[in-house]
Amino acid sequence: MKLKNLAVITCLFAVLMFAYACGRKAPEHIGFSNLGPPVILPKHVSHADLDPAAEKDSAVIVILPATEQYYVGANQFPKDEVGEKVSRLLAGTAESNRVVYIRAGYSLDYGQVANVISSLRKVGVTRFGLSVESPAGAGGPRVLHVQIPAEPNDNDDLSKLKPNPLTLVVSIAKDLKLKLNQEPAGEASEPTKLTQMLAEVLQKRKEQQVFKSGTETRNDLTEDERVEKTIVVKAQRSTRYADVVAVIDAVKGAGGNPIVLQIDDLSD
Repeated sequence: MKLKNLAVITCLFAVLMFAYACGRKAPEHIGFSNLGPPVILPKHVSHADLDPAAEKDSAVIVILPATEQYYVGANQFPKDEVGEKVSRLLAGTAESNRVVYIRAGYSLDYGQVANVISSLRKVGVTRFGLSVESPAGAGGPRVLHVQIPAEPNDNDDLSKLKPNPLTLVVSIAKDLKLKLNQEPAGEASEPTKLTQMLAEVLQKRKEQQVFKSGTETRNDLTEDERVEKTIVVKAQRSTRYADVVAVIDAVKGAGGNPIVLQIDDLSD
């Protein structure tokens, strides 16, 4: 009897292992609770959005669990194939829904994340959701939404391009010191000063009706929606990814929108 029971248990175990293996290979589009490798995401993020779309089966998720490891969903790919894979997954997707979610390990160098984002820009992706740890009771996945600028045109004469005087750039130095344009703005480990400085600038812009170009006379937008609140975040390639996320979180907390990541001409 014991041998018979053992045979039954062994058979059931084999069936379960087969089902598990098949289940891991099945979906090409995966949800937020995906079958990819575990990732230790950036923590203690206060202003991330609850994004139900990030847990849909149609969500396109790029995973960077460790140095030089790249997954699209559950499947691992060489770095130079990630863009092509994402492009196929997004084929036929409306422009308004073309968002790629990035699940990157908190301790990675920002340069690795920037490289992947740059490769995705080449296939037309300019909007990203940076996944962060969701605290207990959050009700779903939490992300920080960011954009990237269009790819530079090699034929442009940079000497003739006029900078936007309203541009606000938050720079993260190698020692994690922050600057808002050229003014010292605290440190990435404690970005309270940056948040205060940005909030004051944006409040003044609202009071003085400093609007985005082209929205000055638009009646379909509220006054608050027309105020120029674009913030560019620039980091060193060697900066820890979690520190960049902390600064993005601080910028969002101050009211920055959209938040644009500079991924070109980054220092090491």
